[in-house]
Amino acid sequence: MEEIKPTPTNGDSLSFLIAFGMPAIFFATLLAARLTWEETILTIEQGPQMVGWTIAHIFPFMFLAPLALAFWFLIAVIVLIASLIRRRPLSPLFWSTFAAGALVLGLFFVPGEFWQWAFIGSFARSPHAADLMVTDAAEGYTRTVRGYLDHGIPVNAREYDGSTAAHAAAVGGNVDVLNLLTGRGADLNAVGSYGDSPLNAAIEMKRTSAIAFLGAHGAKNIQHPKPVLPPADTTVTVDGTSK
Repeated sequence: MEEIKPTPTNGDSLSFLIAFGMPAIFFATLLAARLTWEETILTIEQGPQMVGWTIAHIFPFMFLAPLALAFWFLIAVIVLIASLIRRRPLSPLFWSTFAAGALVLGLFFVPGEFWQWAFIGSFARSPHAADLMVTDAAEGYTRTVRGYLDHGIPVNAREYDGSTAAHAAAVGGNVDVLNLLTGRGADLNAVGSYGDSPLNAAIEMKRTSAIAFLGAHGAKNIQHPKPVLPPADTTVTVDGTSK
């Protein structure tokens, strides 16, 4: 009787693929860890961040790691499909490397809103919680804005420049956020540091949906006074008088 030999694995033949994948996963992991730290701990301590700004200006080559990992992952998927069709088993090292690559690559697709939603208690205790809520209102993150409100952040809290979440939502044209804020008792006629109301901000940004919503809920178009400029042929003296 002819001896039936087991189908050999092709793990050894893919050693070059695994060797390329490991450094790509390593550097991509470093970048993902840094970005996640900026979106969580650093944001809690210092407020809204331009995530990745430091790396982009000091270590820009680090952003090549996700591209390299994505390229490797694409090849690995092709190899995986081909192996399944041929019924050739892959080595455990390939599977572990493939799983690690998928996990790290997936981290780059996690939106910043997720971290605030997942750890809203910690973000709400931040000294910059008002800034974060107003920023999220501008971005249209209704879920996280609700989370801040549920954790005690005042609905009319102001960020560093005096804008409320209603101002930010109006500028972004985010009606869902405006609806949430209105239901929580937001002052739709609050005046920011520049003397404008949310409705005026929406008008300046031509956010038609926000304009319609605010108008339907009794918001007023409060505009900051325009400075009166002297005529072109008027000379202004040092003491402020004109002649």
